[in-house]
Amino acid sequence: MHSPHEPRVHILLASYQGAAYIGAQLASIAAQTHGNWHLTISDDGSADDTLAICQAFAAQHPRHTVRLIEGPRQRSTANFFHLLRTVAPASDDELFAFCDQDDVWMPDKLTRAISALRSLQPAAGQAALYAARTQLVDEQLRPMGFSEQPMRPLGFGNALLQNVGSGNTMVFNTALLRLLRKVQPVHSVWHDWTAYQAVTGCGGRMHFDPEPCLLYRQHAHNQVGSQGRSLDKLERVSLLFKGQYRTWGDQTEAAMDDLADELDADARRLLQNYQRMRRSPDLIQRLQAGWRSGLWRQTPSGRASLWLGLVLNQI
Repeated sequence: MHSPHEPRVHILLASYQGAAYIGAQLASIAAQTHGNWHLTISDDGSADDTLAICQAFAAQHPRHTVRLIEGPRQRSTANFFHLLRTVAPASDDELFAFCDQDDVWMPDKLTRAISALRSLQPAAGQAALYAARTQLVDEQLRPMGFSEQPMRPLGFGNALLQNVGSGNTMVFNTALLRLLRKVQPVHSVWHDWTAYQAVTGCGGRMHFDPEPCLLYRQHAHNQVGSQGRSLDKLERVSLLFKGQYRTWGDQTEAAMDDLADELDADARRLLQNYQRMRRSPDLIQRLQAGWRSGLWRQTPSGRASLWLGLVLNQI
């Protein structure tokens, strides 16, 4: 049994056609060294054995609350926002963890996240977010390397342009939950990217753990692969030429408009610079706006793609 002094962690698992892998993920949740967790599974209409596996898991762990709900059936980001709106914390001390259906958590994942969040010492009402590296593995959980870790500082000027934390690693507090609930799901590119933007733009604190906290399974059905894979980098360049980054920029501006009353002064200034960079009609003006923006990406290749995007007017 868990100690009454341990914070309750609400695990938010989005599932869809996950029968091949979800059993291993559920087993890794049950094996956590932090025992005070509730699990909510939002299923997007699985036609395989996903629900049966989850129901059996709930029956095997009667001391924990395991709740199955129906998802919105609008892909994973909408499903995670559905979970954010459905979870019902009993106090401000409770925490929340995004969970993918096909990973395997290391036994101390939640324990390490809780310790890191405590070390941030957020003030009352201040958002706090934990994220970490991942161990990349294939479908049989054989090691394939590690996800990238940030090379430059974290901050809103980075968060407007890219996400640095995988949602499957994220654990956060009630203050960040409240911020995320203000964002319309259609305005979010990905739930984890919005979390990074919200915590850095609204005066929160964030810890990035350089030690992997889970096995991140790479397979043909990943909706978003690890940003450390060369194949994904090439795919992102192709998306730039297809105009996808422009669409993401529009969504980002809409999401930040949802949070307008919560953004701090520095974030509002950076957001104005971001908008100026995107909207300047002339190439020279866009490049000057980008140079003066105070925004940054983490890697040389990321910075190169930013300048290419400005040249093409696709940011």
